[in-house]
Amino acid sequence: MNFYSDINNAVFNEQLITARKKEKHALFINASKLGALLIIYYLLGTLMVNVYYYIVYAYKNHSFTLSYTTVIKYLRGQPELISSSLFVMLANLFSVVMSLVITLMIAGLLMKVRFGVMIKPQKKHFIGAGVWLPACMAINSVMSVIAAIFTMFMGKRGITVPEMDLTLSDPGFAGLFTQIVYVIIIGPIAEELIYRGLILSLLKPFGKWLAVFFSALMFALMHGNIPQALAAFMGALVYGLLAVKFDSIIPTILIHIANNFIASYPDYKAVYNMPMWIYYAVMIVLSFAGIYVILTRITELRIKHESPSVLSSAQKYRIVFTNVFVIFYLLMLITTFIKAFYYANM
Repeated sequence: MNFYSDINNAVFNEQLITARKKEKHALFINASKLGALLIIYYLLGTLMVNVYYYIVYAYKNHSFTLSYTTVIKYLRGQPELISSSLFVMLANLFSVVMSLVITLMIAGLLMKVRFGVMIKPQKKHFIGAGVWLPACMAINSVMSVIAAIFTMFMGKRGITVPEMDLTLSDPGFAGLFTQIVYVIIIGPIAEELIYRGLILSLLKPFGKWLAVFFSALMFALMHGNIPQALAAFMGALVYGLLAVKFDSIIPTILIHIANNFIASYPDYKAVYNMPMWIYYAVMIVLSFAGIYVILTRITELRIKHESPSVLSSAQKYRIVFTNVFVIFYLLMLITTFIKAFYYANM
């Protein structure tokens, strides 16, 4: 009896070891794909900004040059142009759209990443977005207050905490329209496709919590500054859980667009002298509604069924966060934080 039991145990252990090796390999491949795609998206962003500079130079001078020095020298001699909202927002818009298109083409055609099901809209996605928007806005408001307190605390000690400034520098229609398209429409769609669509598609089969946490962390660090990162991380946890719940990023795209629309109001107020009481009234209503949603429906976001796995959670996190591509991408993001702090306090 012991002889047969030992044989069965040996067979089981061998099968378990084989299954672990296969899952480790599969997770390693997906983590490598993910890290590589995030690096490509990041580097394309920088490259496309420079391509945009060449396009502006060619448009303004009716001639083309391959000399980067010539292009930069020309732009530096046009302070009114490069400081205008239209120039800055067009640069962001061109960079994001081109980077997104190329990255998704590489993901789909070369790496065979499929997440089409996550971008097919259904009626329940719109209802879900409407229900959870107040909760996301309430979380964002709380984290923004915490970030403001932290910024003020550091400021009193002589340390400037850098923040992103998307305030309109001129009231022209073109600048306003371009900022709306970038900040409120294209930006949120691009970020959801990359930081929810790609990440969840590649990591969710190995653990929904792993995918949600990694997505939230990358989304937060991507913002490049502490105030936005704090709010982004907490909000992204909810975004990720919603994407898992609905198996779709349509609700998170809608919430992200609405969030950016409301958050941008103070920027437009400064230029167009719009009444702030509207913004405060909306935020108060959304905050109370959000607290109610959190208190009464938060259990709906609980991850109840994880994918079957022979790896422990610790093993899966270790495989992902020790992946050379993921490490390289993290170093790129952390470097952005450090550079921002350095230039803000030099």
